[in-house]
Amino acid sequence: MEKMTKLKEVIEQELSVLLEPLGLFLVEVNVLLNNKIEIFADGKVNITIDQCAIISRQLENYLETNGYVGEKYTLEVSSPGMDQPLKVREQFEKQTGKNVDVVLKKGAKITGQLTAYDSEKIGVLELVKQKDKTETEVLHTLSFEEIKSVKKHFNF
Repeated sequence: MEKMTKLKEVIEQELSVLLEPLGLFLVEVNVLLNNKIEIFADGKVNITIDQCAIISRQLENYLETNGYVGEKYTLEVSSPGMDQPLKVREQFEKQTGKNVDVVLKKGAKITGQLTAYDSEKIGVLELVKQKDKTETEVLHTLSFEEIKSVKKHFNF
């Protein structure tokens, strides 16, 4: 387990160098027991398949050249899925002004515009329909301690 933690740290450090020139940021690194490495990255403009391929080749070369991985491993580089929760500051910044779905630890769900974000809390402006069919804006200030997840909202 310590080896996996060390590998994750090495990967995160190398990715900080690789991603910045591409205008990208790291969302998550998973080093799994089955010799699989998952990299999730994004950018202010969505990450492209070509960028994923560049990162994969450069990271693979770095890991193999420096002896961090053996011959049998899988490396996957992709964007976080559309349905994945927001995890890092840059994702919240990217979604500011857009609609999000917030699930609270108490079970309630709030859908509204992400208006603010800092390391402790977010602001979400919800349009609440009244019985007379008018809408009222309600600004929620929610601490991360009370939030289970925040995801991009999609209208289907």
